[in-house]
Amino acid sequence: MILSELPTDILFEIVKLLPLPDPLALLLTCRSLNALSNALSFWISVLKTTRKRSPIACSPDTDLSQFPLPRLKNLAISWLQLQHNWNQPLPRVVRPPISHRLFKPEAEIIYAVQGTDILVLTSGDCVFCWDVFLGVPFPSAIYTGGEITQNAGSDLPGVCYVAVIATMSTAAHDVRRGYIMTIKHEGGKVTSITSECSQISTPQLDLESLFVAGDMVGTIGSMEHSEDCLVAVDGVGGENRLPTSNNTLKLHRSISEHAFLVCIPYQGHLYILLEDASSVQIHHISRKSLRAGRQEECGRYYSKINLSYPNFEPLCYTVPSTPFYGVTATFVRLHWNFQNETALVTSFTFLLNILTDAHDDDSGTVSPLEFAPDCVTEYVPGQLVDITLIWQDHSGLDVTAVIQPNDLFEPPRLILVRYHPETKSTSVHDFIVPDTIDVKNLERPTVDFTLRL
Repeated sequence: MILSELPTDILFEIVKLLPLPDPLALLLTCRSLNALSNALSFWISVLKTTRKRSPIACSPDTDLSQFPLPRLKNLAISWLQLQHNWNQPLPRVVRPPISHRLFKPEAEIIYAVQGTDILVLTSGDCVFCWDVFLGVPFPSAIYTGGEITQNAGSDLPGVCYVAVIATMSTAAHDVRRGYIMTIKHEGGKVTSITSECSQISTPQLDLESLFVAGDMVGTIGSMEHSEDCLVAVDGVGGENRLPTSNNTLKLHRSISEHAFLVCIPYQGHLYILLEDASSVQIHHISRKSLRAGRQEECGRYYSKINLSYPNFEPLCYTVPSTPFYGVTATFVRLHWNFQNETALVTSFTFLLNILTDAHDDDSGTVSPLEFAPDCVTEYVPGQLVDITLIWQDHSGLDVTAVIQPNDLFEPPRLILVRYHPETKSTSVHDFIVPDTIDVKNLERPTVDFTLRL
């Protein structure tokens, strides 16, 4: 039996194994197979397989069956165009640049809602949504009454959660409040924005970070040279919200002055990352433990960092919105040699993960993530102009930064460091910046390859 004579359901089973562009080659073999291009189920199957490798222009949890046939084809075409562009020696700009003047001065981007036209910005004590293509804000905004010091975001189909911590100075002491913003959207545009506010009673710690997901929001922090960290978790909306809880977790390693401590939520589980430039220690807290209102370590993993430059300073960390595409976090550090301390190098270290089938486990105890034994690091000559000028896209595969070359007479570079999961390698690309933009004066660069077309 030839391929074209196979039943349609068998052909769809074959298509499920073929990521783009292979299914398109199948369509070109004969007229009968080309007829598959008119079937919604064909494109849904192709896109489901493809987005396991890298993002398409919608959230990884989006139900593709809601899209009409032209939209599904457009998602496939835009993915192919992007991948073709990245395979060129010099990726080029494929869309003319657009610019708009903000209505608020000194605004900064804190989040890009995946697969939409929406950016979330702050200015002073104001949080608002901005339409990338129309160049206008959503009419409603959230005012916190204090300076926003931390933020985190998370996407679900049709809704985005953004959490911020705002600090208000009083005559007696500083008061910190947490805000959880729920941004609903349809067709790539904001439909509503609401917020919840709560007082933060946990003590301010030396190393503290904020995290948010569809069912939880919380902070994690610890004091320097301590082996304990404090994890505070609360629920986010809905009837199934988690109970509020504060727990102390032992890290089994003293936190040095150059360590990073961050928390990643995924599939209802929490992962606490402790990075100290030589390795990343990962603590797993299960979904079942969190649902019971406690945080108990259920497993521990290690991933080694092979440094080419042993001398370093702490800079910052960046975290993707989801480990779905194989990158849990990226750590950025400045390095130098004792023999030539003016020859600086900035490292971008990718912590890699593997998805397991545990997210289908009803017990809520098995980790949906495993971690690669070694991280992958890219070195870029020069140093960061500003630690705030770093952005990681939703996939975690791409990190942008502004780097000042070691030759101070050279202009700063706006670069993108890209991790390639197929080859487990990295590459560095320079952005072409218009002459009217001073790279050193950027407030915040952002990159999102899932922008709606």
